[in-house]
Amino acid sequence: MQDRDLFSVPSTRRNPLLADVFERLGYMERKGSGFGKIMSAYEFQVNYTEDKKSIFRSDRSNFFAIMPNLNFGSQDGTQGGTQGDARDKLEDRLIQMIKVNEKISIKKMSEVTGVSVRTIKRRISEMPNIQFIGRGFSGHWEIKDDRP
Repeated sequence: MQDRDLFSVPSTRRNPLLADVFERLGYMERKGSGFGKIMSAYEFQVNYTEDKKSIFRSDRSNFFAIMPNLNFGSQDGTQGGTQGDARDKLEDRLIQMIKVNEKISIKKMSEVTGVSVRTIKRRISEMPNIQFIGRGFSGHWEIKDDRP
């Protein structure tokens, strides 16, 4: 096996006719667009660190994406951060998402972070600097003090 640069690996379709039909029906994205989405979603997770970076390998007939489990220690076998670190990272992520989109839903925050809707609601209720103003779709989030 050999290491490959993710963006230099050609994306080929085994059956171009079927791929074209599925693309036109909206069941498939354009060729090669999935890797960037997978990587960004993985790297955006609360427990992600550089030592848990994805590894891509291929041989003559196979392609492998190795994505270490983010719920365990680092690749060198040492235990990862503490639960308090994960709490702080989640809070930072929530604040970052609200700064980018003050109308973001709790469901979307849950999807992006990989944490349950219930956990997001609980964590936001524990954060005194975050407040939802208004109701439903017309409402928005406000951050009372500007944390980095």
